[in-house]
Amino acid sequence: MKRTVVAMIKGGLGNQLFAYAAARAYAIRTQRELIIDDVSGYKNDGYNRSFKLDQFPIAAAIASPRWRFGDPKGFHHKSIRSFNKLLPNPLRSYLAEDSDQDETQLTGFISNRQVVRLNGYWQSEKYFFERASTIRTELQPPAFEEGSADAALEAELSSAPSVFLHIRRDRYSPRLGSGYYDSSITSALSTLGSCQFHVFGDDLDWARQYIDFHGASVRYHEGGDELRDFRLMAACRHAIVANSSFSWWAAWLRRHADKRVFTPSTPGWPLKPASEWTKVPNRLEH
Repeated sequence: MKRTVVAMIKGGLGNQLFAYAAARAYAIRTQRELIIDDVSGYKNDGYNRSFKLDQFPIAAAIASPRWRFGDPKGFHHKSIRSFNKLLPNPLRSYLAEDSDQDETQLTGFISNRQVVRLNGYWQSEKYFFERASTIRTELQPPAFEEGSADAALEAELSSAPSVFLHIRRDRYSPRLGSGYYDSSITSALSTLGSCQFHVFGDDLDWARQYIDFHGASVRYHEGGDELRDFRLMAACRHAIVANSSFSWWAAWLRRHADKRVFTPSTPGWPLKPASEWTKVPNRLEH
C-alpha cells in the first residue's frame, strides 16, 4: 500500500483551491499519493455548494467510500479528530487546521502513518509556495471554446491594462465598504496610470451606486457562471480583491511581470494576502 494523504474538500471554489493546493504541496513534500474526498465536506453545507475541482486538471484521485472522512459532525469523525490531538505528530493520522497556529502546523508536520488525513482551508500561500509553479498549472480553470466571444474577451483582458475588481456582499459578512474600493482605485490609477476596470461579483448594483472610478474606463460583468467569471478575472493583469478566497485565487493564479494586486489589510477572515500584494486600509461592515 502506498503512503497516502487524503484531503477533505469543502466550501466554495476559492476554499476548494486552497485545500487542494496545501494538500498537493504536502503530498509532494512527503512523497505521498493524494486522494480527494469530494463528499464528506458537503454533507452539512448550508449554502448548497458543490465540488468543482473535477473541472480542473488536478493531480489527485477521487476517494472511494472507504477513504472518505464521513460526516464532519458525526461521532466517528469527531472521535478520530479528538483522539489525534492527543498524539505526537509522528503518530497522528489526522491533522485539522488550528487557526491559532502558523503555517508550520502543516509544513512541519511529519507523520509515520501510512495514511494521513487533512482537514482545513489552509488560506495562506506559505502552505504551497515552494510548489507554486505546479499549483498554478494544475489549477488552471477550464478553457473557453476556441473562437468564442469569451475566448476573445480573455485575450483582450490579458493584453490590456486591465484591473479586475471583485465584490462580495450577498449573504456575506463581514463585508467591505466603498472606502476600501475607493482607496484601491485611487492607488491603482496613481500606480498604473491609464487602466481599465472590470467589475465582477454578486452585487453589481451596489458597485454602480457606491464606487467611484474617477472617470476611468469601467465595465460591469454580470455573473451567473462562476467558472467563467473566475477565468476572466484571472486573465486580468492587475486586481483589486475582496476579502474572498475566490478573488484571492483569481489574482494569484496567473503571473504578469508588472502585476499589482490590492488587498484589504483587515479581511475579517484568516485569509492571508500573498507576499507581493499591496495592503489597503479598510473598515468592515457586519
